[in-house]
Parts: sequence; structure tokens; C-alpha cells
Amino acid sequence: MKLTYFILGLLSLVISDASGHQAEDGSSPRNCQDIRENGFVEVGHYVVYNTVNNTEEAIMIYCDEKDGMLQLVDKEDGTDGRSVARNCKDLQDQGMGQDGPNIIYPYPDHPESPVLVHCDQTTQGGGWTVILRRDDSYDDLTDFARTFEEYAAGFGDVNYDFYIGNEVIHALTDPSQSELWVTVGDEDGETGYAHYQYFHVAARSDYHIPPYIMDSGLCEGTIGDGLQYHNGQGFSTIDQDNDEYDGHNCAAKIAGGWWYRHCYRSCLTCPYGTWDFWWSAEGYGSVLSKAQMMVRPSST
Repeated sequence: MKLTYFILGLLSLVISDASGHQAEDGSSPRNCQDIRENGFVEVGHYVVYNTVNNTEEAIMIYCDEKDGMLQLVDKEDGTDGRSVARNCKDLQDQGMGQDGPNIIYPYPDHPESPVLVHCDQTTQGGGWTVILRRDDSYDDLTDFARTFEEYAAGFGDVNYDFYIGNEVIHALTDPSQSELWVTVGDEDGETGYAHYQYFHVAARSDYHIPPYIMDSGLCEGTIGDGLQYHNGQGFSTIDQDNDEYDGHNCAAKIAGGWWYRHCYRSCLTCPYGTWDFWWSAEGYGSVLSKAQMMVRPSST
């Protein structure tokens, strides 16, 4: 199921572990009835699991009064007074201790809009919201040769390959300072990481400046700084050229949306099995088979 955005609904506190709202017997919920029987009774959005083709895939559903859920009002003025998680760090603070899918509300101007995400609660203390995942071992690989609007909204499946969307990435990295964790794996099975203490993606703008400008800094790790060359660049896609190369649209030539310059030193959205799916920095350079990017509020 595709990532779902901008779904209107009442605010609810989603209390979940890595398996959604797992029952005491270890089974995973399939619907609102299962959610209710597991002890979660508030109106709101929940993670349940699909069984299409005998696989378990996390999806987001909305359970309301017709499903037997309760509408709770906390404030004296009749509005919902419960807190919601803006990111996976908030979910961790609320008790989510394992990796897995969950629901966040990242948009300050649209606090009623949930997003289904994948959280990493174990790497370097946890609290990470995964914004990109690539893995060529999956049976059904996601096509990353997408349009500007698709990259803005997000696409793919949080259980497998996906891009969370530039609107969500901007919301997660603005206005507070955020850090970024990048992991890559090559065709020989070698893996490595880069940790950026600063990472920010600017807003989409109607003015004459590139959209979703990326900046990163203070990098340490085992694979070098593959983003420095791309700092200050807007986001380019197959149908929108925002790079600095006069010869052609790098994204259209390479078939992946990214913060290109002339054209790239790294590209974690480029096609599998090519020299374009690449992370290059001093002391490291390899054709990739796996990649992941995740962000959390900065601890410094």
C-alpha cells in the first residue's frame, strides 16, 4: 500500500510497539475490531496488518464511533487535549521501544494529518524516522524514476522500498535542528554509515529559488561525506530540472530524484544495478545494493 498523506481525522494518541497494537497472544491486529479487543478504544488512526498474498504489511486505518471507539474530549473548550507524536523520537518517549511502523503527525499547520512511517528505535539510541529505504533483495522493487509531485508527496511501501516525501522531510527537519543517519551496503556485502549532526531540507517555495534545498554538516562515520557536494542544491526530478548543469537534467538522465549539482557524487535514489546508485566520498566509493536515510531531532 502506498504511503498515505493528508488524511483528515481527529487527534489521537497512538500508543504502539513495533508490531502495531499487538495482542497479548502475539497476534497482529487486522482491523478496528482487533484494535478495540487489544485494549485501544480511542477514536483515531492505527497501524494494522494486511494479509494479501500471505504477507504481513503495515497499513494505516481510521477507527471511529461506528467501530465502537470512544470520542474523548479533554479540554474545557471541548477540543482534544491529548498530545500526538511529530516524529519517531516522540513515539520513543511515549514508550515505543522496538523498530517498526507507526503513525506520526509531522505538520505543525495540519496537526490532524497523519503519516505512516517506519521507526528505528535501536540504532545509536533510537528515535529515528526512516525517510528513504532501498534494498535490492525485495521481490517487488519500487521505481524511483518519479515526478516532482510524487517525490513531494512520497511513494512506496514503508515495509519495503520507499521515499517518505519532501514535504514530510521538510516538516521533520524544520524548524528545530535535526541529525541524519545514512547506511549503505554494496554488492560485495560491505556496509558503512555516515552520521550528520546537522541536516535540513527547506520548504517548497513559490519564489524564484530552487525547491527543497538541502544542507548537511558535521559528518563522521565510515563512508565519508557523500552529501557535501550537494549542499545548497534544490531537488531535481525527471520532470523538473533544478541542478546547475547546463547540459541536461541530471535526474532525467540518471532516472532518480536527488539534490544534483553537476550531476552527483552520491545518489541513493538511482536505479539498482547501475553505477549511478552510488555513494562517493574521500576514502569510500562503491556501487550500492542497499541504502537507508533516517532523521531525528538533534541531541546537540
